[in-house]
Amino acid sequence: MLKSFRERADEDQQDTGQDDGRSARSLRWIRVPVQFVLMVAILAGAYMAMNRIIATRPEPVQRQPRQTVYPVETATARRADNHPVLKLYGEVQAAHTVELRPLVSGEIVSVNPGLKAGDRVEKGATLIEIDSFGYRGALSEARANLAKARASLAETEANINSERDQLAEAQVQIELAKMDLVRAEALVDSGTMTQKQVEARRLIVSQREQAVSQRRNNLIIDDARREQQQATIDSLSWKVEEAERNLQDVALKAPFSGIVSSENVEAGRYVGVSDVVATLYEDENLEARFTLTDAQYGRISADTEPLIGRRIVVRWVVGAQSYEYDAVIDRIAAEIASRRGGIEVVARIDPSAAPVRLRPGAFVELEVPDRTYSDSIRIPETALYDGQAVFVIEDGRLSRRPVVVAAYDGDDVILAGGIEDGETILTTHLTQADDGVRVKSMESQAPGSPGKTRVEGRRNGDG
Repeated sequence: MLKSFRERADEDQQDTGQDDGRSARSLRWIRVPVQFVLMVAILAGAYMAMNRIIATRPEPVQRQPRQTVYPVETATARRADNHPVLKLYGEVQAAHTVELRPLVSGEIVSVNPGLKAGDRVEKGATLIEIDSFGYRGALSEARANLAKARASLAETEANINSERDQLAEAQVQIELAKMDLVRAEALVDSGTMTQKQVEARRLIVSQREQAVSQRRNNLIIDDARREQQQATIDSLSWKVEEAERNLQDVALKAPFSGIVSSENVEAGRYVGVSDVVATLYEDENLEARFTLTDAQYGRISADTEPLIGRRIVVRWVVGAQSYEYDAVIDRIAAEIASRRGGIEVVARIDPSAAPVRLRPGAFVELEVPDRTYSDSIRIPETALYDGQAVFVIEDGRLSRRPVVVAAYDGDDVILAGGIEDGETILTTHLTQADDGVRVKSMESQAPGSPGKTRVEGRRNGDG
């Protein structure tokens, strides 16, 4: 019975589900047509609204096409004598460097505290001093020998004076003897004098002649001895001077004011005359060496202003700082710098006005005036197109002009021909630049905008 009740309940549920499914399908068939009709109505309304908007819009105003006008910067060409500047590089060297060696050998007894690499020493400052004991003894000995030689010379000169006096006296005696012999010979004929007495007087004359001859020989010998002693005195005088100089040279002094680049000394060290104790260079006499190419040297050599004596600028860049020094080209190197492909030039630097002293070995930039280009025009490099043409402005339009480039100077170009004096040149590098393109100078714009610039040649010496 219970089973029958359950079966009946299940059958009722199945009948109820079938009725609900039929109701949902009925509603679905009614909703779909309604949605379609509504969508069509909306589309139709939107179409009608769009047509009304299109029909009521105002007619567009037709504008005439206008040619583009480019704002540009310009410059006025002026012919002048232009002096371009070469940007070169070189190295600083000391014009005067010396290796200091002791002039005498011996033990170093004192060293100047300032004799250190990098320190500056003044001219005449004593750098090292060598033990002077031996040299003081040598000087005393030389002076003693010289005094002895001078005493011997004085003795010889006294002997010479005595011999001269005795020679004069002997000559008087021989004259008297000769006169007595003449009288005796005259008295022999009268019998007053015997022949024996005459012979005795002849012997006296002969003896006195021998005495005179001996005195003369003695005088010759004394004269020779005097010359010998004089030579000895000269030699000993030089010995004294040498000893005095050696005694002075025990102190090695700085030959000029400069910077010590190296030193190798210490107290107690024995040094000889071939030992280098220090190297010194003159910091007030520095040079800059740089190389000109063959083309650059040829151009400058053909200029009216000579290369020697030309003033240049030396710039030493140290980190973020840059220091400038005046210099003058002093000479050309003795040999061609074949490895560097040019001519080596030497300039003398004037470091007096610079706040920082240069040092040998510094790598520097140099500004060297090139040759003078007479009656030429200087323009910015931005005005040059394709390396051979510029644009001038005529009645607000561009006109292409072929030009002859003479030289480049930094950001400028020097023209030898192609542009007339006073013409207005386009300096803005315009991509659309061509014949007939309209442009407007920035000069006519509001204040504060870049205006027209004048391009002129720099006179000689401005570079």
